[in-house]
Amino acid sequence: MKITKLVTQERNTERVNMFLDNKFACGLSLNTVAKFNLFVGKELDDEEFNKILHDDLTERIFNRAVTYISRAIKSEKQIRVYLTNLLYKKKGIWFDDLSKELGNEIVDFVIEKLKSYSYIDDKEFAEQFVLSRVKNKPRGKYIIVSELISKGINKDLAEQTVDELIKDEYDILKRVFQKKYGESKLLKEDRKKIDFLLRKGFDWDLIERLIKNESEK
Repeated sequence: MKITKLVTQERNTERVNMFLDNKFACGLSLNTVAKFNLFVGKELDDEEFNKILHDDLTERIFNRAVTYISRAIKSEKQIRVYLTNLLYKKKGIWFDDLSKELGNEIVDFVIEKLKSYSYIDDKEFAEQFVLSRVKNKPRGKYIIVSELISKGINKDLAEQTVDELIKDEYDILKRVFQKKYGESKLLKEDRKKIDFLLRKGFDWDLIERLIKNESEK
């Protein structure tokens, strides 16, 4: 196969359309063109062509991952799910076909590259998540740990981070109760209020402490 034309794309000047034997073959980034030293008249075999396609697709996936992360810090699991879904959505648009094995290899490669640039850090993600929860949507430790685990943070790291950053869970419980019920007191008979606090992730010992302190006022 011979490269017969390289034309800059109208909608994206950072990419070019490559024609092989006078037929459109694919779109490529300028980085890929430079990396593989592509020029009109150059001959390519099937192996070289497939390597070019794979490399360009990997670059596109990496760039989309960086854009995704730039909006807000994400856990490794969230990024992995996003990239896997992106490959599924782009089948037939960015590439004709891709085996599951090759798709997983691309995602793994991109994840490791992101880590090398410190774009993925589950410890930092966990810390920011906990601090945000405490400030904006306070919950009990149990709920926050569960939320972290659901986002792909391992249980040990989730529990460690929550324990490090939440020193006074009782204070959070009081804030949650006061925001919901104002200056009203909490009594043992207040089943509705107690159930509310339980749903927010606070254990019975903390709730009982609040009941006792309220009764002593």
